Amino acid sequence: MMRAAQRLLEEKSSYATVAAPCPVFGACGGCALQDLAYHDQLALKLERVRRAFAPFDAALPIEMVGLEDPWRYRNKAEFTFAAAQGRLTLGYHERRSFTRIVDLEDCLLLPSPAMAAAREVVRLAAETGLPAYHPRTHQGFFRYLLVRHSHATGKTLLCVMTTPGSRQALETIARGVMARHPHVASVYWGITSTLADIAVPDALQLLEGEAHLEDRVGPFVIRLHPMSFLQPSSVQADRMYEHVCRALKTPPPSVAWDLYCGLGLVGLYLSRSAGRVYAIDSEPHHVELAAANASLNGRDNIAFHAGRVETLLQDRRFWLQDAKPDVIVVDPPRAGLHLQALSSMLAARPGRIAYVSCNVQSLVRDLQVLVGSFPRYRLAQVTAFDMFPQTNHTEIFVLLERV
Repeated sequence: MMRAAQRLLEEKSSYATVAAPCPVFGACGGCALQDLAYHDQLALKLERVRRAFAPFDAALPIEMVGLEDPWRYRNKAEFTFAAAQGRLTLGYHERRSFTRIVDLEDCLLLPSPAMAAAREVVRLAAETGLPAYHPRTHQGFFRYLLVRHSHATGKTLLCVMTTPGSRQALETIARGVMARHPHVASVYWGITSTLADIAVPDALQLLEGEAHLEDRVGPFVIRLHPMSFLQPSSVQADRMYEHVCRALKTPPPSVAWDLYCGLGLVGLYLSRSAGRVYAIDSEPHHVELAAANASLNGRDNIAFHAGRVETLLQDRRFWLQDAKPDVIVVDPPRAGLHLQALSSMLAARPGRIAYVSCNVQSLVRDLQVLVGSFPRYRLAQVTAFDMFPQTNHTEIFVLLERV
């Protein structure tokens, strides 16, 4: 962690610093680049991507796509409850700390209405008298607050995550926040007993409001569950998925695979040019919602399958005959592709592979397999999308073509 901090300081030294607008910048671990002008943030991130891909082709042109307004862009945030001087607080982890939380009155990356609702939850939670969970003692009640906001509708979904306990307390919070903030469309209760510091509940209960949050990405209307994955900037997500489909639509693919499909957004974009799309995700509730989103948008040429990619693709008779792909799109978790998934992709011999990743290390590792195995693939295009302004993160799209 200290090496990463030192490396960041060295990278920043090439650029002039500016006054960070957030009063807790430097203490809060949510942002790392607020003290650079936005054009310098993009330059720094582009240089990182170029260094990562230099071993493949140092002359390959790489584009960085920025966001016009790098503030208030997020459609989702996960906050952590804590206690300070006898009062309940809510915020992000302090930089380089797993236990200390920076109390936030505002987060400049989240829309103001969503942030106002989050602060209301803290106030109402404090009135219950129930304590924050402590990650060392594993005692306490309030753990996390997940906030989703639709820029398209102005509506907000909240999910308060706690240890097992009083439903009545959560119902009081839900009624209170919805009464004071009419833009809050849904309040969920997430119950977790895990000791790990992850905002993933064991069980979810809808306390008040609508079951799903409606949003729009590009031409598509989508419905979101509290735990759905969506790129943090809907504007950039549309740009990236349109970019992916432009790279794959000539010639129009008869069959396309959308691996790790999540909400099914990539499949929706692909379905406009592909004859048939096969989409896979390991979480059954993701697949169920993805299928509902396809129906909502009138897309009837997508077949959804629930299961692990590396397991389902072992049925070679189906995937390499009936569903043999012309193109494959993969957007895996940060850890990257399972070796069995890579093997099945190579066995399918698609003409083109589009790989989307937020982790350049796992991306580069997987690309080394794809360009060094048989059939051979060449790196045809790399485009970086700044999906996370003010932070260290970058989303990268890579196009591979079979040679």
